[in-house]
Amino acid sequence: MIYALGIGPGDPKLLPIKSLEILQRADVISGFETVLNYAKSNLPGTAELISLNYKNQKEKLEEIGTISRSGKICVFCFMGDLNFSGNDFLSNIKTYCDDPDPVKIPGISSAQMAATRASVPFEESIFMTFHKAGDIENDKEFLIHALKLGKSAIIIPRPWDFMPQEICQYLAENEISTDIPVQIYEHMTLENEKHYKTTIGKCTGSYSDMSIIVLQNNL
Repeated sequence: MIYALGIGPGDPKLLPIKSLEILQRADVISGFETVLNYAKSNLPGTAELISLNYKNQKEKLEEIGTISRSGKICVFCFMGDLNFSGNDFLSNIKTYCDDPDPVKIPGISSAQMAATRASVPFEESIFMTFHKAGDIENDKEFLIHALKLGKSAIIIPRPWDFMPQEICQYLAENEISTDIPVQIYEHMTLENEKHYKTTIGKCTGSYSDMSIIVLQNNL
């Protein structure tokens, strides 16, 4: 049995009870090292931890696939919610673990947290993640279209070529008002969380790969 489980935005207290119960029953828990570090206070000492990186990912996933077919419970940890920016990793799990249908357990995404903190309702906004491999030009054009329709936007940037500064610069160059308010959150729900307020025209500086941006259009 393989589970794909979102651990939430970082604060271990934001892990749902069902997710905690699954982790406590796991024989093997795996994920990228940074994600496992955020989840460590909720991980049982009885489970085998298998840390992944981009070099060993294929080999370790194949190994975990073999373990799962022996009847063991294997859990992969995703940051936030796996459906917000985890599709590439989920596809690799399906392929290399040879399991086309892992059990997907949702978690709280930083996008949900950012919407709440910035008081931006999802029904008046779009959510976009650029945190993925491949071409993002169509996504960028869709963002422009949505903003021109008056929508707000909650955006997960792409390290390191389309971060908050690059996003705002791109929008300004494509006739989006430079006066639109921007809120940027780093390391949401963690002790080192930071919050910045600016506008599209004044957004400068560097931000971490744990950042999320909110464009408050017509609010």
